[in-house]
Amino acid sequence: MKSLRVDEDRPARRASRLVWLVLVLAPVVASGGEFEDRGSSVGADGVITRATLGPGQVWPLRIEQGRFVCHGEAVFIADGPTAYPLNGAAQALTRKDPKGRRPLEDIWLVDEETLAGVKASGFKVKMVRMDISPVLNRGVEWCRKSAVKKPAAQ
Repeated sequence: MKSLRVDEDRPARRASRLVWLVLVLAPVVASGGEFEDRGSSVGADGVITRATLGPGQVWPLRIEQGRFVCHGEAVFIADGPTAYPLNGAAQALTRKDPKGRRPLEDIWLVDEETLAGVKASGFKVKMVRMDISPVLNRGVEWCRKSAVKKPAAQ
């Protein structure tokens, strides 16, 4: 059996570096690498505005503000009397019962900058929409919280 010579100071330094690395990187990995402010949460009234979003997020809609409307799993954003579907369940409900509802595309902005870049790359694309996820995620969260607060039907 061969004997190995170990520098007693070296493993301690490696261990301390490893611990430091884990302590520094753990919060970054846990947050998906983002330390960005995610904005404020939607209030009890369900109204969302551009100011609700975080500083790195872009308001993706033509309307200045909207109010979340929930029907079970379906999440809508309403501008006065008109509701626009934000998720698949809301789209299905809109097809089934379109009264007072319009397609989200009516208010969903086109991402002109990305569209130009995609076209410049040689791809034939008609439209690229702005990222709707900041609004959609807040709508889903608000609807879940609202459903929990409501008392069960007697």
